[in-house]
Amino acid sequence: MCGEDYLRFVKIAVDEISHIHIRDSYRCNICDVKPCTYVCPSGVFFWNTEQELLDVMWRRCVECGACEPCCPGNIELHHPRGGFGVSYHA
Repeated sequence: MCGEDYLRFVKIAVDEISHIHIRDSYRCNICDVKPCTYVCPSGVFFWNTEQELLDVMWRRCVECGACEPCCPGNIELHHPRGGFGVSYHA
């Protein structure tokens, strides 16, 4: 399976309410490394160069939890509401 798109095995029932929250966007602005943009396997976090802010495409989240430890106390990841979120299948 090397080189294949693993996200094709993931089904996401998208909620209109985000389950990822940034507590302090100013912290993102002064962060030099922006690790959240690297550790997320599905590219949820990206730096918007036009608006100079961190954008969160929470609809792509696979709920792995990698984002919280890379920015402790600033990224809050909750489970989506019942009936929404990730479903893995082969």
